[in-house]
Amino acid sequence: MGTPTLRLFLVLVCCACSWTEALQEPTVPTQAPPAPTLWRGRNYRPHHATPTVAPTAAQHSEIKQLMTNLHDRVGILATLDEDQRHRLEVIDKKIDQLLDSNTGRMESLKAQQLNFQQRLDSFEHIQRLTRHTLDELKGETDQILGPRQARELSHKQKNRNKMRELSRQTRDIPEQHMDLFYRTESPPTTQGRSSNGTELDVASRLDALATFLVSLAYNVKETQQGVAKLLQSTNNIRRRLANRKPQSALPAQGVAPVEEHATSCLQSYLAVNGILKLQLTPQSDAFYVPCQDDGWTVVMNRSSDDVSFERSWLDYKEGFGNIAGDFFIGLDKLHALTSSTLHELRIWMQDFENNVAVAGYDSFAISGERELYALSLLGRYQEHLHPPAGDSLSYHAGAKFSTFDSDNDNCLECSCAQRHKAGGWFNACGTSNLMGVHYSKDYQRAGETGIYWDTFQGKDYSLRRIKMLIRPIVQDEARR
Repeated sequence: MGTPTLRLFLVLVCCACSWTEALQEPTVPTQAPPAPTLWRGRNYRPHHATPTVAPTAAQHSEIKQLMTNLHDRVGILATLDEDQRHRLEVIDKKIDQLLDSNTGRMESLKAQQLNFQQRLDSFEHIQRLTRHTLDELKGETDQILGPRQARELSHKQKNRNKMRELSRQTRDIPEQHMDLFYRTESPPTTQGRSSNGTELDVASRLDALATFLVSLAYNVKETQQGVAKLLQSTNNIRRRLANRKPQSALPAQGVAPVEEHATSCLQSYLAVNGILKLQLTPQSDAFYVPCQDDGWTVVMNRSSDDVSFERSWLDYKEGFGNIAGDFFIGLDKLHALTSSTLHELRIWMQDFENNVAVAGYDSFAISGERELYALSLLGRYQEHLHPPAGDSLSYHAGAKFSTFDSDNDNCLECSCAQRHKAGGWFNACGTSNLMGVHYSKDYQRAGETGIYWDTFQGKDYSLRRIKMLIRPIVQDEARR
């Protein structure tokens, strides 16, 4: 109420009230009381009181019109002032959100800087240890083989002797080898000519040799392709045999074991204690995943509050946690898995009363970082699974991934990641929050910040355990 517009409004209202009273109560002319008798000089002149004249009807109408116009303008100014205050409130709200986002980003940058500093210190420590080890090895080598300078001089002398031997005149080549370079069958002389005096046709011999090398390279390439196909067929046969026979069966004698790279948990016979090393392509980096029965790959596990899921974009990009406990595989690895072949999705959940529910979708894939890891493919909800959890993820289909420092949730006036204290595929927020805060107390009143699935226990209930699993979609004979 302290703005200049309102102050002007109050002043104008007071003036209007005073003018209104003046119009309603006209002034009646009165005579002034007689002045007391005083001494009058020679320049004294009597002053007569001027009577007050009442306003005429025309002046009254003009003043009334002026007051009406003034009242309209004051109303317009009040409306403009209200709009201005509303805009200022919206701007203040946006500034608060920006400050919160910047604070989160600064905290993320500080954590990354601390992690980088720790890695740098570790690298420097390893470098010092390596230098110390090298110095020790040099000392032991000098004790065994002699001083280093003497060995370098001896090595240089050997190289010089080899160069001298190579620069000597070439010895005579046996006759059976000369047939490859000369047209005549008579033995050549040391001058590089045949017995009949004809010179070597070096250009034609070089062309023939080049043709032979090209043919040899082509044959080698075909052989390599054949070996690769044969190796792939052998691996397929070994997989089928491994699915039919117990894993402890020994390979036949005389057959060398073939190193096999797993590309999904369908090859779980290669896993050790449920942990499998995956390598999707020969050029890609390998990484470890936990596997479950029937070829399911666990990409996220929540069972306690040991690992916080309120993390930055970089953490969700690379993954975090321990695959033997609570973890998230990382958006880059999840994109690589779902883009290598078509996958289906399964979400297993449990509440604090040990009630279990399952939700499944017949296809699932996310895009790359350039498209902000959008939930690009989410198939039909599988209603045949029991006990059913209901469909609380289809609402998020097509949404981009969001974190507290990267807002991509289609909500203009809010940040869903900050509101839910988690990362996820939010679409102006949503109907589930798989990566929310794990509550061990007051889980029935956790609200939207908890781990919830709307069609199973509702939004206010935070679940106890949850798993997110994927599996390649295969035919009966296509599990390769």
